[in-house]
Amino acid sequence: VRVLSGPQTMDPSEVDRRNEEERGKLRVSDDRVIGIVIGDDVRAYPLRRMRWHEVGNDTVGGEPIAVTYSPLCDSVAVYSRIVEDKIIELGVSGYLYNSNTLLYDRRLDSAASPLWSQLNGEIVAAPDSGFASPLSARVAALDTWGEWRARHPDTRVMAPHPDLKKLYKRDPYHSYFGSDLLHFPVRPLPTPGPRHLKDRVVIVTVGETHAAFSLRDLATSAGSDADTVEIDVAGVPIRIRFAVTPGTAVVESLDEENQLQAVRHTFWFAWYSLGGMIPDTDEFLISYCTKRPPIPSPGGA
Repeated sequence: VRVLSGPQTMDPSEVDRRNEEERGKLRVSDDRVIGIVIGDDVRAYPLRRMRWHEVGNDTVGGEPIAVTYSPLCDSVAVYSRIVEDKIIELGVSGYLYNSNTLLYDRRLDSAASPLWSQLNGEIVAAPDSGFASPLSARVAALDTWGEWRARHPDTRVMAPHPDLKKLYKRDPYHSYFGSDLLHFPVRPLPTPGPRHLKDRVVIVTVGETHAAFSLRDLATSAGSDADTVEIDVAGVPIRIRFAVTPGTAVVESLDEENQLQAVRHTFWFAWYSLGGMIPDTDEFLISYCTKRPPIPSPGGA
């Protein structure tokens, strides 16, 4: 894993030009990308590259943020890098917790930094001194490059690292994504039911409420594998544009105050194991957690 700091970007026309010049396509329309909009700044971070970096420390719309991806959980989360009035720089610790990447502050000695869960931003292990605060999540879209570009023609996209061109063409998680088998111990796991372990869910946070929407549940309710639904979360109206294949969801607030706090994406087993297991309610089979979920007993390596 090669963590990025201030990754270079290019505009869509540069992507088109390089697609024409290079034998291998730099970016194709159905590639999934992490989309971020802060102010007038619009960015896209391709998962094909992020699976080899996992963390991109960047500044978008003047805000220091970290774009993170944990391939074993297919989990996307974007965090503010301002923690306790300091600008941190996140890195990959090399440790997992319930198959989820643990992050640390690269500015500090490893023994002095807490270990944060990549998915929920909570501290899993903390040193005697140093930061004690969770990471603050931001809104992240998970879209295809074609859809994101059509809606945001002024977007910038993360450029490939020149040393990793061959790696970018490899997909070491193809067979992993195609089954419910896990590579590392995870507990607790959801009991067999309407969802598979690797069904994709989108986590919408409004205030202290986390609402987890399974894409397959949404598709069943909408009668289509790709559609748009509108629903309230903690009294805030939101719109979700989703596609079960390839596994994308874009969430936007429909209220004038824009109370949407955070949006994350992951496999069902990962959210469940980190404390998101609350009985389903309503027609969309939503899992609600009215408080930030507690950290359960260690179950990963």
